[in-house]
Amino acid sequence: MNLYLYFALMVIASSAWIIWFLYRPLKSSEINLESSNIALGKQKLLELEQDLHQNLIDKKQFNQAKEEISTTLAIELQQVSDVQNNPSNNRWVLIFVLVLLPVMSIGVYQYLTPKNNMSQPLKSAEKPLSLEQSANKIVQYLQTNDNDSQAWQMLGLTYFELGKLDLSIGAYEKSYQINPKNLRLLVEYASMMISASGNQFSDKSVKLIKQALEIEPNAPDALYLAGMFAVSQRDFNLAKGLWQRALNTLPKGSIDRVALTNILSELKAIEGSKDTPEHSVSVRVDVSDSVLKSRSNEDFIMIYVKAVKGRPMPIAIKKIKLKDFSGQVVLTDQDSVIQGNQLSTHDQVIAVVRISATGSAMRGVGDIQVLSKVINVADNPSIHLSVK
Repeated sequence: MNLYLYFALMVIASSAWIIWFLYRPLKSSEINLESSNIALGKQKLLELEQDLHQNLIDKKQFNQAKEEISTTLAIELQQVSDVQNNPSNNRWVLIFVLVLLPVMSIGVYQYLTPKNNMSQPLKSAEKPLSLEQSANKIVQYLQTNDNDSQAWQMLGLTYFELGKLDLSIGAYEKSYQINPKNLRLLVEYASMMISASGNQFSDKSVKLIKQALEIEPNAPDALYLAGMFAVSQRDFNLAKGLWQRALNTLPKGSIDRVALTNILSELKAIEGSKDTPEHSVSVRVDVSDSVLKSRSNEDFIMIYVKAVKGRPMPIAIKKIKLKDFSGQVVLTDQDSVIQGNQLSTHDQVIAVVRISATGSAMRGVGDIQVLSKVINVADNPSIHLSVK
């Protein structure tokens, strides 16, 4: 039984009580009033006759008093008769009670009741949608609103949270095609691609970061991602400069500001702890369109260095899916395969680029492989190889 039903019952009960109070007692009092007036008149006449017999009054006074009593009784009886024969007064009272009272009561109730007291509890009681349900709702909306860039962006984020990376990329790409100038979208799209590829930077993600910085050169999120890319290329000075710019744009007390401050402190500590610079080999690889068309995006590209003589086992290696390859890698001691056999301990090496369907350490049938000339690790070389 809801609140409105309780309220209606209260109005009905109140109206019934008022009708009984105004109508029933009034009718009973009218009958009693008529009987009382007649009895009182008779009593006065009887007393008047007794006064006449006892010679307390003369005949003239008796007739005069009798006439007054009769006139008074007639007037009072006429008033009672008018009330009994003319119920319109009671009828108007009933109309007021039955019509105006409920209307006025409901009006006052609606005025005093908060506007959201009925709907809000229902809404708050509803169970929140799951990520899957939210994604379905957005998909239904996009069936009739295909050009809503923001909705596609929300769908991409929802799919990413669900772990549906391919669908997430598709949704973000649709949003990007509709509105390529959306700074928030560019950063979010790039972050998603980097996270989905195991923190590897593809050409697409780098392009998105550059576009974001062209729109807003001091966008903190874009500067942070650019600094991460610089770190992946072992360019710590560039990373430090980018992160310092981002730090300068963030308000004091910001959580992001605290995180960047900690990162810069760690970077400074790492640089300060190095007695000698770490050796590295930078390898840039161009893969021709014909090769890309002949290979699957799920194939692996492996870039490593090996000793000039002896076993062909990689000294340091990076293995990336072809679809996530950004075009360049930097090999350092951190990429060494065996602890104690660091890249920096070697002198002359050969860089190798191999595209493989399996990603196996051993070269298989159908693999494409390109080797560099002999290079000296101590020179921190940068080489360029082409796969055609």
